[in-house]
Amino acid sequence: MTKLHLQVPGFQELHSEFLSKQSSIGTYSINGLNIIALSNIYHPEPESSTLFFLKTILEKFQHLNSKKGRLLELGCGTGVIGLCCSEYVEELYLSDIDENAVFCTQINAFLNYMQPNIYHSNLFESLPNILFDVILFNIPFLDKKIETIAEVATNDLDGQIFLNFIKQVPKYLAPKGEVFFSYSNLGNLELFQKIPEFFIVEKIANEEDKKTGISRSVFHMKIK
Repeated sequence: MTKLHLQVPGFQELHSEFLSKQSSIGTYSINGLNIIALSNIYHPEPESSTLFFLKTILEKFQHLNSKKGRLLELGCGTGVIGLCCSEYVEELYLSDIDENAVFCTQINAFLNYMQPNIYHSNLFESLPNILFDVILFNIPFLDKKIETIAEVATNDLDGQIFLNFIKQVPKYLAPKGEVFFSYSNLGNLELFQKIPEFFIVEKIANEEDKKTGISRSVFHMKIK
């Protein structure tokens, strides 16, 4: 399968501009929270996949009649998605493979007077042996080799992170639990055929850049 980013005119320039923005510290006000993005941690800019994903999740959660139990956000970055969801859950767990992202999340939790459970973990590897009612993952989806530290949050060559995620997630999902994850046509969409058949997968949000043809989506997944 030809990688889409190799077909998009001017993609390298767009990507270089993106990496340049990530190299500095950013401050944001999101849903009433004060958020700091350290250098090379994915910044929750207005057009970022972070805010696209967050908007979709909050639209689902704001109509809940009661709180969810345990919520886990994998690849939390600044922690903004999980922190914004804290009012809808009983217990909040945040994790990231990048130690600097974990530190960034700790800072943002402190700034906003929150005390979530925060872990340095490669997917579920270093998390407690418990089940989660909701699992969120704004998955790195650019099918490209990681060449700079900022790309840890965006790149997943050959979809290895995605494949490991869908392989491991059933072991950590509570009965009637649900998964929300994002993906893009910058990744390998053929990997969706690897999702176990006992999952029901539904696309719940989508947007496309008409100029580049790049699209991104949010999916809801639960066991049949």
